[in-house]
Amino acid sequence: MDFLILFSSRHRVVIEVDGKQHYADGDKASPALYSETVAEDRWLRLAGYEVYRFGGAELIKDRANKVLADFFDQLAERMR
Repeated sequence: MDFLILFSSRHRVVIEVDGKQHYADGDKASPALYSETVAEDRWLRLAGYEVYRFGGAELIKDRANKVLADFFDQLAERMR
């Protein structure tokens, strides 16, 4: 997990930022690596965590501020 947010209302939120190491071996797609990623998501959800994933490309340069601001605004609204 890249980030963990613990809300006072007992919500536990995991933020994952996925670079290509989560789905590729070098420049070739890897079903085995992707399987590890989705298995990790299942385990975290069963343990009571909400999991939100961002693709690394979403957080490059000018896009990152808007993507993150929109996400955290929506998350804060949901936690009210």
